[in-house]
Parts: sequence; C-alpha cells; structure tokens
Amino acid sequence: MEWVRDFYDLHQRWLAGYYLGPILDQHRDQAATVHAAVGLGPKRVLELGAGGGQAAAATADLGHEVVAVELVPAGAAHARMLASRPERGGSLSVIEGDFYRVELAQTFDVVCYWDGFGIGSDADQRRLLRRMGDWLAPDGRALIDIFTPWHAVRMAGREVRFDRLARRYGFDPEGCRLIDSW
Repeated sequence: MEWVRDFYDLHQRWLAGYYLGPILDQHRDQAATVHAAVGLGPKRVLELGAGGGQAAAATADLGHEVVAVELVPAGAAHARMLASRPERGGSLSVIEGDFYRVELAQTFDVVCYWDGFGIGSDADQRRLLRRMGDWLAPDGRALIDIFTPWHAVRMAGREVRFDRLARRYGFDPEGCRLIDSW
C-alpha cells in the first residue's frame, strides 16, 4: 500500500495549515471522547495515523500517556514538536512508521483510529482490526471512525474549499463507496 504514504504526504503538503497546524476544537472533542471512554485516572492510549498529532496532544493534555503512530515524516515531526511542549498534562511519544508494520510491546487501554478506517482493501482492514485487538489491554477499548455508505451518499456533490484547493465528494453506488476528488 505504498500509495497510501504518497497520498497522505501530498495531503499534508497541500493542507499544511490544517494537518500541521494548532490544536483545534475538533481535536479537543476527539480527546474528550477518549477521556470519556476510559474513566478516571491516566490511561495508556495508542493513536494510529495521528497526522500532525493534534488529537494525540489534546489527549495527553487530559493527563493520559499517549503513543502516536504516523506514517508521513512531516506529520510525525509536527507531532514531536507538540510533544515537546512542557505544558502537557500527560505524555506524548511519537513513532514514525507504518502501523501495519510497527512492533509495539505494550498494550493500551484505548486504541484510536480517527478518519482513516476503510483505506485499503477489506483484507487490510481485517488485518488492522486484528492488530488493534493485540494492542488492547484486557477491558481496553477501540475508538474507530467508521463512515457508513449513508455518509458517502449525503456528502455526494458537496465541495469543500481549502485556499487554492477544492475537495469534491462523489458516490459510486455499484461499489458502495465514497469518491474523494481533489
């Protein structure tokens, strides 16, 4: 799946102000979701495909021990910059690598994968779910954004603008999939 690295590398270059920007309310909302899922006390959290690390940093701000895995070097570098800020309430460490290949010895109370599930084949997704299960501690939780076909149908025909770029959504009813055009 080498194309995935190329796609997200290009994505981060095109949208550097977003992917490599500050912690936004949406990142704090994701962190609040993690925090609500695990209850009281600091927990071990693994975030897969962390992008620029904003959600991981926001989760660390809530006192958790976060490990962020990011494939794209620019995203991993931004996440490391966020991790170096002394005001973190918890901790944030960053691993630059492919979460299909990275080896992690520890288990986690929460494994998060935001806005990426479905990239690749069905076999890839099953493999990822198995890996996530291996990384979960007993009574651990997986938090995964999964978009249904209804989301793709609802988004079809919409366009979102980012400075000089535009993202257009379409829907392939035969393949029951979102078409994402830039």
